[in-house]
Amino acid sequence: MKPIFRVAVIEVTRLLALTAGATSAFLLTAFSISLLNIPYSLIYGPLPFEEWQVTAFAVAIAVAPAVFVAYVPSFAASGFDIRLSARRLSQREKNLIAEVEKVLQARAEETGIKLPQVVWRVQDIGEINAFAYAHNRVCFTKGILHKYGDTQAGIERLAGVAAHEIGHLRNWDTRIHMFLHYLNLPVNFGIGLANATINQIPIAGLIFTVATVLFRIPCDIAYFLNESTSQLREYQADRFAARLMNGVGLSEFLDDLTHQDDLQGDTFTAWMMRSHPPTELRHDELAKASD
Repeated sequence: MKPIFRVAVIEVTRLLALTAGATSAFLLTAFSISLLNIPYSLIYGPLPFEEWQVTAFAVAIAVAPAVFVAYVPSFAASGFDIRLSARRLSQREKNLIAEVEKVLQARAEETGIKLPQVVWRVQDIGEINAFAYAHNRVCFTKGILHKYGDTQAGIERLAGVAAHEIGHLRNWDTRIHMFLHYLNLPVNFGIGLANATINQIPIAGLIFTVATVLFRIPCDIAYFLNESTSQLREYQADRFAARLMNGVGLSEFLDDLTHQDDLQGDTFTAWMMRSHPPTELRHDELAKASD
């Protein structure tokens, strides 16, 4: 698929995913307001608002968490730090990342590509991996730092991997995931409130349980749509890394990981569940972007 069509597919799918996520958030927020209105109306009478005002209020509450993190992304980033057990760097790790940043900055100056301000994190696991999240986080595992942090060739591999993850940040891949996560908060609240109250009522509770399940379906569709373009997003991040690094570092890292493709399985289901494209095809993408 040509890059321009790939970007079009990604952007259209993102729009659909965000719309589906917002729909589910609205439905369950409106449902929550209705549940909370039951004891209020028994004591004080009907709400002194027009129907359109209640609808507007439900929409505002539904999207409020996502809007908040859009304007205060550092709040979400700190929350993801905790969820992912990603910590700040030790002094030795800072020195190592400084070497990686030197390589990235040198390439940025040579290519004229502006790099975002990255906050580096480390995850204390032995797996060889790196990932980006929130609006400015790039996290290395201890495994990848220990494997590549002691030679110049290893530093270049780390820089290539970092360039790929920075590509995800620049392409807004991680922000979209962050928005979907916070659109899911009103969904979870609404389901939790229903399960703790009206869903406990015999017979009638079954009807409302079905309703909450149906209201959650757009949220599930949103996550499915977002994941459906994961391989396309990986290609785009590879293209950015190739432009920045001219193929240096990331190609060698992919060579080290080639054997892992054999562990994914060769069934249709395994192919559908892959979040990353096959390594050989990623090599092709890197070569095209570098040329």
